[in-house]
Amino acid sequence: MTETAPPAEWPILEDSTQLQRMLDVIAREGSLDPSKVTPAATLETLGLASMEVVTILTGIEEELDVYIPMDAELSSAGNLAELVSSIAHAIASSPHRAEAVVGP
Repeated sequence: MTETAPPAEWPILEDSTQLQRMLDVIAREGSLDPSKVTPAATLETLGLASMEVVTILTGIEEELDVYIPMDAELSSAGNLAELVSSIAHAIASSPHRAEAVVGP
């Protein structure tokens, strides 16, 4: 059985501003140079510990006014593109979805 490589491009989101808002939060809350926040980057290559990931997820929840459950899809993300895709999936399933799409 061959493993499929994680995607190396950002997912296309329904709300075009959500991706940039998520990337801004990842950079800010992870104390990262925004140029390092790339689709192929992994939590390991960015030096992010689990506590920093929780801080990032909390920041995205606050930014987009949604709840992001920590599930298997989210915890198995191989790179930032998969993480963002998992977060977008959680947002699409959120009861606060309308608020998240409209934004501040």
